[in-house]
Order: sequence, then structure tokens, then C-alpha cells
Amino acid sequence: MFIFKSGLHLSIECYACSLVTGFCAFTHKAGIYAKAILNDPSTYEILKPEHFGLSRCVHFTSRLTGWNAIKSRADQLGLKMIDTQVKDYNALIDSIRTDISQTDVGLIDPYVKDPASALNQLHRKLQISQPNRVAMFSDKKPDPPTVGCYPGLGMNLRYHNYHHEGEIYPTAIHYNSVGAESDMLLVREAAMMIVMNQLTDKPNWHIKVFDETITEKWIQEALALPVDPLYDDIVQNKNPGSRHWHKYGPDRLKYILDRGCLEYCIKELRVKAQFFEKTGLIPALDANATVIKSDTFIDESLHERLRDAFAKLKEEQKDNPDWNPRSYDMVQNLVHPSLYPLVYGRSRVFRDEVVSIEDAVDKWSGKGEVIPKKPADVPPGYDDRYHINFAVNGSNSHKLLWSDAYQWLPSNVKLRDDGSVKLTSYINNLHPKHSDIYETVEKLIERALPAWDHSVSFVKDWDIISAGRTKARFPRPENPDDDNEANWTPRIDDWTPPDAGEVEYEDVIRDANGDLLYDTRKKNAWEEIREPVQPEAPEFKAWDYGVKPGMSLRERFKDLQVIVKMASIELTPDMPVFPPGGWHVEGQMNEHIVGTALYYLDSENVKPSYLQFRMQTDFYQEDWNVGQEAYGWMEQVYGTRLNGGDCLQRYGKIETKQGRLLAFPNVFHHRVSHVELDDMSKPGHRRFIALWLIDPRTRIINTGNVPPQQKSWWMEATFGGLSGDNATKIPNAVAKLMAEREPQHPGLEAAAESGKPFPAELVNMVGAEADESTMPMSLEEAKEHRLKLMDERTRYQRDAEQSWSGIQYSFCEH
Repeated sequence: MFIFKSGLHLSIECYACSLVTGFCAFTHKAGIYAKAILNDPSTYEILKPEHFGLSRCVHFTSRLTGWNAIKSRADQLGLKMIDTQVKDYNALIDSIRTDISQTDVGLIDPYVKDPASALNQLHRKLQISQPNRVAMFSDKKPDPPTVGCYPGLGMNLRYHNYHHEGEIYPTAIHYNSVGAESDMLLVREAAMMIVMNQLTDKPNWHIKVFDETITEKWIQEALALPVDPLYDDIVQNKNPGSRHWHKYGPDRLKYILDRGCLEYCIKELRVKAQFFEKTGLIPALDANATVIKSDTFIDESLHERLRDAFAKLKEEQKDNPDWNPRSYDMVQNLVHPSLYPLVYGRSRVFRDEVVSIEDAVDKWSGKGEVIPKKPADVPPGYDDRYHINFAVNGSNSHKLLWSDAYQWLPSNVKLRDDGSVKLTSYINNLHPKHSDIYETVEKLIERALPAWDHSVSFVKDWDIISAGRTKARFPRPENPDDDNEANWTPRIDDWTPPDAGEVEYEDVIRDANGDLLYDTRKKNAWEEIREPVQPEAPEFKAWDYGVKPGMSLRERFKDLQVIVKMASIELTPDMPVFPPGGWHVEGQMNEHIVGTALYYLDSENVKPSYLQFRMQTDFYQEDWNVGQEAYGWMEQVYGTRLNGGDCLQRYGKIETKQGRLLAFPNVFHHRVSHVELDDMSKPGHRRFIALWLIDPRTRIINTGNVPPQQKSWWMEATFGGLSGDNATKIPNAVAKLMAEREPQHPGLEAAAESGKPFPAELVNMVGAEADESTMPMSLEEAKEHRLKLMDERTRYQRDAEQSWSGIQYSFCEH
């Protein structure tokens, strides 16, 4: 028998179990064979091909699966695996075992004499059906991408360089993604985050927080906050509705915060004030992930330059504004990545990043090879239902989360040693002639980098590496069971039923340990009126905020990719309200967006509006120690249904006020509130610029590969200087062809009449080649693609929302 070892893989090439034994042997410590394999490598020799018939092989592989066994063996090997990874890996092993069980024994027999071929064939099948999963449990890194290859161009669209140095930049596009889940937070912890965020909106809060008189006033103000609005910000659309909820109390907590909670908040704000003094940044909403805000980070000079840029672009569009489709002419796009995106089967590309800024139009527009409609290098038999990697994308990355039709195009950004940044490729839909706007956007990206440093985390060897908080403030309650009388008030022994003089109540019955037994009349009545005792604020321990040495984006990378959007919400007395948006995560899977920075440039005559945030939570909550159907207390203090409630945790909302910079990782779902005129008799607007950071570990097709696709830009560069005086320089056949596509162009009309003659055979050749597909896109074509892209993303968004809300807690078996 031949034994092959590679990293953590132990591949025993014997019969049909060769791959499965090799891939799974280290996962289970049960069974004679498995135990021998794990504990004594010399006993591999007992595994001979003749020991295994097909049924025996299936039985053996089944013994290699199991939740606790996988976790135990992973611990033995020093592998850190969270519950979702164990669950998905167990499912993977089971799927391999099922594949083998369905295999014809006769088809396997020929491989007994050539076990290496059997291993290779099965291993290749695994790679195709579950790409890159093998690498997740191996110390062998996947090969780096070939120069000039990108996901969707020369390599699989679903390629993700997740295992580079063991790092993953998480995203919450799909549920159940490693690094993208929050703990379940107590209602009062979420309320504490909300109150701290509100306090940091106060002028000079970072100074006043050290004044005991002022902070006492803040505490009293917070204690007087109405419960219902605060509760709704945390629990809205998650109103517990199980029978346990109705049995164990009212639909909502009667109070949320107490003095202990607010004293904790003041201590935390003092730490954040010191951090703000050093960085100019505020961790506004932070538990397992962080939203950063700052009203001082963008100085007045840059603010005015950005306002000038918006004014210039609006003036350029004054005769033909680019209203975002389906926005009722209320959102004007000045720069938007959905117009002229990468279009498979239409866009022209270069494998090398040759397109810069200054020469983008004159030298490169209209050139390149058309990118194949179906992205290249999809393995034969590849099934779109499978994902590239379960740890990155969750356990069910549906094909709708990817697009093989469109991709937003990022710009390339070089991080210079002097602390500045330089765009090295054009911004899609921002003409390179606007050099002043390019310089302004560079300054904004430069300022966004520290905000991303403090908000965008990554996972390395299953540990979250972050400059901010990565876990909840409150520990898990030691005994959350409903039968724990300390969880309720009043205590049953201290409570007398109001009708005790009229109705006979037998004494409660307890066991030897003092626990209540049986549903006596008093116990049943007490359960109807009792209220939960919420966990007290823990002892304050200051979080170590800040980027650790060597961990900033600038220190770790020399180049980044950023997508730019510039837009304005325009309201009028006739259209005074822009409706709220839906919950979403930025981009689709193939855009690999990991972070967002938003700068709210200008607000005029609009009421305050907000950006709301939430995160996914893990549906697997088996670690909670509660009895069967004994989780009513938990439902109330956590504000969610635990038998059918969605696995989503609200973090709160942040005002999108003028001059504010927000930065957050793509593990947050977020939603824009409605925008409404303040004075209904006058117009108003809200203008902002969005920057989206691409996963620094996975370089995607960008504007360095794709020349500008705007036909109008190409026409201006090619024929813009053409007039009657120099019309003879253009062959009349070319001029006639172009004049048919661009009528009323005076230079082309003149050239068509007096330009140089062209040999007939060349005229035919040019005519045969010069169809619309060979030229850059017209605005009409680009808008058609934009609508299709929006429709595709609407379907994706619907599917994503169903996956987010469809994953529910299931405590019914507790």
C-alpha cells in the first residue's frame, strides 16, 4: 500500500476509499481503523485494499464524520475551527461519502492496481465540485494567480485568494460567512451602543466626558429616554412572538438601561475620547465589528474642493442630467459604476494593466480584445450551485450572488512612501480631463485609509485581526434557563397573588436542590406577571483601540483598488421625500468589496436622516445551556425569537450629517432612512461620495485593463478637431460610415463630401468590420446595460435578503 503525505493531508491510496481516507482520516477519533490511523502511523499497514468492499468503505468513511470528532481532531492538530466551519466540513465529508456510495464497484476495480490514478481522479472531482476547500485544512497555499489573469479573465470567476498567508477579508453578502457574524447582543448592550453614539454627536464631547457634573447630567438624560423608540431601533421587525414570549411576560422590556450601564458607557467614552484625540476617529457602533465616524477628519480645504468638483460635474450635466433609473428623478448620478461597467461579451480588455489616466482616451479607447461572454477557465462539469470556499462565502453561496454578465470597475491606487496616494488608472465615468477632480478624489482616498484601517478587519488562522472591538461587552449568562429563579422578578417566594384571599393557592413544591417542581396554581400565576432580571453591566475593561504595528493597509500593501461613486439626492416641493432603501451589502461576490467609506458633502433644507446597521448572527447556538423550551428569559433580554426568529442583530443608526465621514466593513448590512425636505416650500439636496475598497488580496479586472468605453469620449478624441478646413485628412469612406452613426457632426459631414477617396475593396472591408460591436458603447447602449445590471442585482438582493432572513434560530430541541 502506498502512503502519500502533504502538509496535514494523509492520503492512503487503497481502493475507493483512497481519497476519502486520506482527506478525512485526521477528522475522527472513533472506530478501530480511525483510532489506529490517528494514534499510530505505523498501523497504516493494517489498511489493505482487500480489507474494503464498497459497503465497508462507506461504513469507514461514515465513522470519520461527526461534529465532536472533527472538532477534537482539529484541536489535536492545532487547527482553530469555529462551529460553522466544523458544520460545513462535516457536510463536505458526508457528500464525499455519498458520492462513493453511489459509485459502481465495477468501475472502481481497475484502480485497485493503480491507486495513484484513483486518488488523482477523486481528488480532481473534489476540486471541481468544491473548489479550494482542500486548502482550508492544509498548510499548502494555492498557487498565486498568473500575471495578467483575473477572476473572470484567464481564471475562474469564483477565484478568491483567500488563503494568501492564511488571511480572509470577510463579507456578509452571503450568510454564515466566517468573520462576518456578530454575537447575539443583549438589548441593553445594543442600547448602550446607541446612547454612546448619540453622546459622541455632542459638541466637544471628548472634553466634556471628563467633567463629572456634565456626565451626571448625561446619565440622567439617558435614564429618561423613552423606552419604546430605543427598543424599536434594536428589535424592530424582530418582535418575539413565540408562545414562550406571551407566557413569560409583555411584548417588550419595561426598561432597558440602568445606572450601572450608563456608568460603564461613561468609562468607555473616556477611552474613546483619548483615541479620538490621537486619531480624529470615533468607534461609533462597535461590538463584533466597528462603524467609524468623524466630523473633523476631512478638513475645510478638502471639503471645499469636493464641493467644487460636484458643482463642476453638475454644470456639465445641466442639459442632460443622469437620473438614476427608478429614482423618480430624485437621484442624480455624477459618477456611478453601474454606467459603462465591465460587460462580458462586449467590453474590450487588456490582460496587462496598460491603461492609465492621461492617455486613457487618446491612446487606448476602442482597443483591446472583447472579453468572452462566459468567463474563461470554468472547469468542465463545474456546478454553479457550489461556492469557491465555504469559509469565505458561507455554506450556500448561490449563483445569483455572482454575476457572469457584469462587474463594476475599480480604479487602481498606488500608496506612496510619502503618505500620499496616486490613482494609476482612470475613474470609471469621470473623464480624465478633470485632473483637478482626480487630485481631489486622491486626497479623499488618502483620508479614508485610516478610517478603513480602524474598521475593516480580516481573519487570519480563524482569529479576527482588527483595530477595534471584536466581541460583546457582556459575557454569556451563566444560567439563562427559565427555571433559574434569579432570572426573574419578583421572586416567587416574595410574591403574593393579588387574589390570594379569594382563591386557594397551594404552596410551591421544590425538589431536594430547591428547584421548583410542577405547575402549581401559584407558579402558573407567577409566570404570567414575572419580569426578566437583565444582566448587570460587567466590570469595565478598556478595549485596546488602534492599529497594531505593521497592520495598516499602507504597511501591508503597495497598491489598492477602489470604486468611486458621486451622487446627489435632489428634492423639490413636488417630490419632497426620497423613500428609505432596503437592507443591503455592497456589490456582488465577484466585486470583492470589503469596506465602504462615505463622505456626506452637502445637506441643504433636509431633515436629519440616518444609516442603519445590522449584522448576521450564527444560527448554531448549541452552546447555550437551557432546558427544553426554557428560553423565554433569553428571548426577552436578547429581544429576539429563539424558535423561528431571524439570525440578525441590530447595531443602531448613525446620522448622515454634512461633513461626516463614515467607514465600515462589508460585514454590515446597512439601510438608508428616508430623506425629507425640511421646508416643504423650497428645494433641498443631500450630496455624498462613496468609496468602496476591494479585497487587497484578490485583484479584479479594473480600469487599467478596460479602456474607457464611452463612445462620446472616443468620438471627441478622434474627430473632435475635425472641421471643413481639415476635412480632407479623413478618408471619405470612413467619414461616411461614422456620419451614419453620428449624424449632424459638421466635421464628418464635410469629410464625407471632400475627404480622401478610398479603394473600393478597402471600403468594403471597413464596412464589414465597422458595426456597433466594434466601437465603444453609445450612451443608449450603456443605459440598457445599466438597467439589465440593476435587474440582475434586484434578483440577487431578493435572494440575499431571503437567505439572511430565512436563517432562523431553532431552540426547539433545547
